[in-house]
Amino acid sequence: MVDATASFDGNRLEAMEAAPRALPADHPGLSVSVADGAALAAYAEFCRSALFAPAQSPAWILNWAKYAEADTVLATLNAEGRPVFSLALEVTSSGRFRVARFMGGRHANGNFAAADPHWLTRADGAAIRSMLAALARARPDIDLVALERLLPDLDGVANPLVSLPHFPSPNLSLAVDLAGGFDALLSRASGKRRRKRHRSQARKLEAVGSHRRIEAQTADEANRLLDAFFEMKEFRF
Repeated sequence: MVDATASFDGNRLEAMEAAPRALPADHPGLSVSVADGAALAAYAEFCRSALFAPAQSPAWILNWAKYAEADTVLATLNAEGRPVFSLALEVTSSGRFRVARFMGGRHANGNFAAADPHWLTRADGAAIRSMLAALARARPDIDLVALERLLPDLDGVANPLVSLPHFPSPNLSLAVDLAGGFDALLSRASGKRRRKRHRSQARKLEAVGSHRRIEAQTADEANRLLDAFFEMKEFRF
């Protein structure tokens, strides 16, 4: 996993929507458009033939925008009038700053923005930077674009966002090896402090009636456990 960032500065426009802008002469036929959540239907249509990670799927994006009431912004790179790359982002506050990030925040892992598979073979950093520049002009309130927990590649195709300044994601828990079960995971990846916290949590569970750890063995069991998890997650978060 890697994290990429882009800061915005300089002159900016006031409009929420930016008309398509041509890229430099060495990118003939390319333009960029920026729109708000009203363009989500077009995003869903583009995804029918695009490559994307689960957290950039239309189902994820549409539901997050609707139920989280996110401040949505869509930046789309077009080639000959047809979309080839689209960033669906939400704008949030972090202290005094406004940050555009993948929808879902920490819930969005293994991110890979929707892209035309054929365009990905010739994608380059200049086109990505031009798209971010258009986003800066269209949304002057955004101080930073933070694209965290990126997949370096998907199905063997390199993530074009890695062409931006980036660094390995500090959240290594997203890459743990589950081989051998939970006990083996604790013995490999957990430090003394984490094991102590795990023992404390186990004692608390014992105090309210014990617990047991089960593992789904069939598709029906997996669906039942996932349904229970989603119900608890909705209640808890």
